Amino acid sequence: MTGTDISDLRKIGLSDIFDDNWTRAIYSVDASHCTVKPLAVNFPSDEYEVQKICNFAYNCGIPVTCRGAGTGLLGQSLSDGIILDLTKKMNKILELGEDYVIVQPGVVKTVLDKELAKKGKFIPPDPASSNYCTIGGMISNNSSGPHGLGYGSIINYVQGVELVYGNGMMGFADQKNYDQKISKMLKYILSLNVDIKKYYPNVSKNSSGYRLDAIFENNNNKVYPQKIFLASEGTLGIITSSRIKILDIPEKKSLIILRFENIFDAALEVPSILQFEPVAMELLDRGTIMEGWKADDSESRNSCIMIVEFYGNENSFYDKVHKFENNLRNKAKILDSGYDKKSVDTAWNKRKNSLNSAIKKTIGSRKPTGIIEDTVVHPVILHDYLIFLLKILATYNLDYVIYGHAGNGNLHLRPIIDINSKSSKLLMNTIAAKVFKRVVRIHGSISGEHGDGLLRTKYIPLMYGETMYDVFKQIKLIFDDKQIMNPGKKVL
Repeated sequence: MTGTDISDLRKIGLSDIFDDNWTRAIYSVDASHCTVKPLAVNFPSDEYEVQKICNFAYNCGIPVTCRGAGTGLLGQSLSDGIILDLTKKMNKILELGEDYVIVQPGVVKTVLDKELAKKGKFIPPDPASSNYCTIGGMISNNSSGPHGLGYGSIINYVQGVELVYGNGMMGFADQKNYDQKISKMLKYILSLNVDIKKYYPNVSKNSSGYRLDAIFENNNNKVYPQKIFLASEGTLGIITSSRIKILDIPEKKSLIILRFENIFDAALEVPSILQFEPVAMELLDRGTIMEGWKADDSESRNSCIMIVEFYGNENSFYDKVHKFENNLRNKAKILDSGYDKKSVDTAWNKRKNSLNSAIKKTIGSRKPTGIIEDTVVHPVILHDYLIFLLKILATYNLDYVIYGHAGNGNLHLRPIIDINSKSSKLLMNTIAAKVFKRVVRIHGSISGEHGDGLLRTKYIPLMYGETMYDVFKQIKLIFDDKQIMNPGKKVL
């Protein structure tokens, strides 16, 4: 961006904008392996400053991309245009009611969790990055986390949004009221006269493409237009505040840590464990096995840890948990059990620390690499899908880190690849093509909770087919006619 452009922005009252090399370098990276240097970075104070930026960008044809904590794994918050960092000033809890909270997009999840806990409330979606990820980023990706099994993704909790569109127009959407662009979108979708949901995967988590399937429920009797912005990665508009449903914190919690001989034995038991209705079921295999439980049976290099958690309020809660433990005793070793908040929280902290260590594992220039790290299949076929995945990696003699939300059939698999190798990009694209083709064939999703970003957007036509992909492109044009909102994500 030229100095003249910066001067023009400052003339309209935007002083907190930077185009120096240091700032642009900092914002050229996120948690992915991608690098894109922006033209400038702005720290807006409110929706009116966002509106000014969008008006300017719309008239000049400059891309606008929002950024939270930069925890996206696929380059979602990277752009060669103007970056809006919403964490510095748009980070307030605006209103806290009995069953809802209204927040700005820059609020950090764990900060919100602490405030809600004072009232005995919580928002269940809890990605591994909860300590620093923002609510805006969670909405952008339709984040979930371990408790997605019992409680679903953030798409199930957002009741309404206020936003700014690429042309600077203010927008709004909830179940009863919505703006003209939303109305145009709904009319377009209804005019298609097709069963939208038949194009979508048979899974419990999905953050790939635009979630048109979530807008309509019960044969179109109920409409939730705000859900179009969930998993949209800021490509349709910039959310400036959101109203989110909150729940009472359960009175009772119990967590059981199991060790299976190998990941295949663990995957086989997933359907039977689901009959006990846990709220979380986590797999941690090989490199991700928690250090605290390695000493016992450490000679079993292939052993696999599974964490199963239950919530409840009834007096019979612990009877169900004990029944579950008795059912599993002949199939796995129970390493630990927790029946109070402190022990449960300790176990989850160990889990997060283990995953962070595993993801950062490097051997020279070899490191765990993402692109196929978020596939989802129906949990009933998780065992067979695992066999398929690990056979592919064996074909290329690749080691790997694997963990995931087994109850949802959501695996986070990262092959360990020499990223400095000239053939690394070709290798990952080859593996991705094979994996995604199989996922589509078995009605899964190429992304359960991490989104599409720069790396997976090109595979969206494969997942949804050209017909639905054309619909996605039309949806994009309805909201963003100049296609300046975070371009290169969701549609190309």
